[in-house]
Amino acid sequence: MDIAVVADEDTVTGFRLAGIKKTEIIEESEDLKQNLEKHKEDTGILITTERLAEKHREEVNSFKEEGNMFPILVEIPDKFGSAKETELQDLVKKAIGVEVELEDI
Repeated sequence: MDIAVVADEDTVTGFRLAGIKKTEIIEESEDLKQNLEKHKEDTGILITTERLAEKHREEVNSFKEEGNMFPILVEIPDKFGSAKETELQDLVKKAIGVEVELEDI
């Protein structure tokens, strides 16, 4: 199984330079689900950006809820940084019941 990247042009270019051959450039207004479906059969890991996934959250959730073991959909930060700054804080708060303030390193 391969790794595929469905993301914006800058992210795709970075992964192409890293040797990933299966890539798909998608604009924000395009149908993400259709592009995810293209890579469903022969892909183990499917990478997209957090920002793109957030703009198409219904499609992403629908894709994840299909219950297939593969591909694993991974959302990564894009060139603008993470879109989910407080996700780790929320997980820690749920786990231990205390809100933790994270510092930049």
